[in-house]
Amino acid sequence: MKSFREVCAELPENSNYGGLGMSAVPPLMPEHLKLYFRIGRNYQMWGRVFSHEFFCLVYMVSGKRTVTINDCSHVLNAGEFILIPPYAKHSFGNEYLDFEALQAVFTISGDSRRLIDISAQCWRLTRKEEKTLRQTIACLVRWQNEDVAAAEEAVCYFAIFLRQIQSIAVPELKERKLKDSELPLLNKIIAYLAANRHRHVTVAELSKKFHISGSTLRQHFQKKMNVSIGHYQLVRRLNRGMELLRSTDLSVVEIAEKVGFASANGFMLALKRETGETPKRFRRRWQY
Repeated sequence: MKSFREVCAELPENSNYGGLGMSAVPPLMPEHLKLYFRIGRNYQMWGRVFSHEFFCLVYMVSGKRTVTINDCSHVLNAGEFILIPPYAKHSFGNEYLDFEALQAVFTISGDSRRLIDISAQCWRLTRKEEKTLRQTIACLVRWQNEDVAAAEEAVCYFAIFLRQIQSIAVPELKERKLKDSELPLLNKIIAYLAANRHRHVTVAELSKKFHISGSTLRQHFQKKMNVSIGHYQLVRRLNRGMELLRSTDLSVVEIAEKVGFASANGFMLALKRETGETPKRFRRRWQY
């Protein structure tokens, strides 16, 4: 089994590396992880609907499988994966029975926003990412054959994979080819908003980007998300601001700038209106 130093050395390059080949930003190490390797003819899912507090990742080794997330259906082909975010309503189809798939159910410590940003979309793995998941599967097989040490190694490989796919959520880190035809309009809009979460995106900008009228776009988003585009963006930015209040010593001015508010006063008023708390009171509540 690889040592801790060897596992850290396999993590993707990062500009913030420390002295041991380990990133100063911790990798996405799963706290609770259940791994399943399933061969379709031995397993059938009869259209049950789930919603739980964990991330759920499905990776297709061979064959096809249908995954429905919040009423949007995706057909996963070999070499593709999809990440189901916490609390999302989802189900698995049973029209394709001859498949091999790795499924992981997990929670992680720390900041999970990059995983949230790439959730509910179909992605094709790079050769490097696919190799990491196949190593995870190989460890699972050894674990099933009573090689106890292989269980810990499987967790390490899966953590490396989570670290690798973070780059999908940050376009400037790596060029990714997104299967645009497989993304429903709602997912395209949410992905665009996620990539521009540091600023307010207008309906006019979205309308031009996705070639759809502003009124239709507003109606479509409101119907599917049960919230307006403007309020959706506000909540995302406030959530990020609350996270920074809770986990950093940054000033309110610095936090307001980081989450796309024109002024600290604008951030304070929005937080007070949405949560009933001022930044100072919110931070104090989390410190004690």
